[in-house]
Amino acid sequence: MQKNLAIYSTFLAIFLIAISAIATELPITMFSLDKYDQNIDHWVKPSDPDYNAPLIKFSDQKNRLKEYYNHYYATDGNSLSPWYHKHVRTTLKQELENHISEQKIISKYDNTSKTNLTKIGYAENFRPHSKQWIKNIIANMNLEQFMLPIKYKPNNRGIAIKNLHARDLPTTDPYFYNFSLPGEGYPFDNLQESSLWVGTPVYIIGQTLDQQWYLVLTPHFIAWVQSDGIAKTSKAFITKWQKYAKQKLVAITRTNVSVFDNNNQYRFNAYIGAVFPGKNSTKNTINILIPSANSYHNAQITFAKLGNKDATVMPLAVTPHNFATIISNLIGRPYGWGNMYFYNDCSAELQSLYTPFGIWLPRNSSAQIKIGKLVDKSSESSQERLKYLIENGKKFMTIIKIDGHVMLYLGSYLNPNSAAHEPMAMTYQNKWGLKPLDNSYRAIIGQSALLPMLPTYPEDPKLNSLANEKYFQVSYLE
Repeated sequence: MQKNLAIYSTFLAIFLIAISAIATELPITMFSLDKYDQNIDHWVKPSDPDYNAPLIKFSDQKNRLKEYYNHYYATDGNSLSPWYHKHVRTTLKQELENHISEQKIISKYDNTSKTNLTKIGYAENFRPHSKQWIKNIIANMNLEQFMLPIKYKPNNRGIAIKNLHARDLPTTDPYFYNFSLPGEGYPFDNLQESSLWVGTPVYIIGQTLDQQWYLVLTPHFIAWVQSDGIAKTSKAFITKWQKYAKQKLVAITRTNVSVFDNNNQYRFNAYIGAVFPGKNSTKNTINILIPSANSYHNAQITFAKLGNKDATVMPLAVTPHNFATIISNLIGRPYGWGNMYFYNDCSAELQSLYTPFGIWLPRNSSAQIKIGKLVDKSSESSQERLKYLIENGKKFMTIIKIDGHVMLYLGSYLNPNSAAHEPMAMTYQNKWGLKPLDNSYRAIIGQSALLPMLPTYPEDPKLNSLANEKYFQVSYLE
């Protein structure tokens, strides 16, 4: 973790020096969190009467866990897993006829005919991507393989054996918009879609000509990943994986955990959000199945052992105590657009947070807000929105979406920084930054943090309140 933070800090320092060198003013300031206590235990206290009280029924949790299994591993009925042939066929027909054949993604990243300067894509050297750059990528994609209808192949089912970055195009090159635009440039690599944790099932749709990339269907999205991180799964592998997964699923609860197999060989780092079938457990340890690849790069099952502070059998009881525990292992990590560097953005933070509780969430904010009972307050004033949230929000089971950003509602607390100590809505979120109404700059938060929704922020009164964005929607997950 310290190493990752050092790399992140070094890159940002180099980036800022580079900007200074070309005498361009970067439209950012730093937003101080000093007035907002970042210790979750100071907000969610063991002395609270509901500290260990279930927020939803355990029977409901078990149903949510079945839904989780259905999205990941199931191969029957109305399964939504990339291992289920009917789901794969339906998805390929619905998605790929627009996703690939019309080349919408390719045209998005082709600078050649763009006249809007705000849509020009830049490389890491601050120069626009060339026509040859996109031509090379298109040629390597071998678009003919995506002509419909695409034939389903059982042998194309696979599983992630590494943590992988999921990309819109098969390249590790970044694609930034002009860094002088507020909210653009680093870290917003627009090619970065998400990440794929070890143990995630996939279906391989296609492969680049150089064989370095697979286009895969995952439980959440379609994206390109590096092929050496995917092993193909046999029917026997899937059957065994399903057998253990039905009996016990295990979720990581401490981020960046080193995972060793039973021969004490290091395999990979696991992050909160990763899930594995469980074998058995003791008071202090949990045995899990992990995927690896044989010499033919076919998937095989290996066993590993985790400490009970690193993982839990799903579903973890939905209590304020357990939410506080998971948050304490996530809070303060740098913001990662599209899970870049295996850090979280706003929706990945919520998805990871809810995973140990067996609650499946879609990957992006627009889909997440629809997963529960939706209440739209976009037509109301910021004061009315805050009043509604404070009076009707359900702690830990309410998510809020403002424009493209999502966050978790923690509860109503008295504002410790005002003389009146009025009630305020406290949230947990992974946020890049706040902005003024004229969108002229960003006040960088740049990490997962505890942040109240206030009418104004005393650190910078020009900043627009989170409660004053154009859209404001509330979703109740219970």
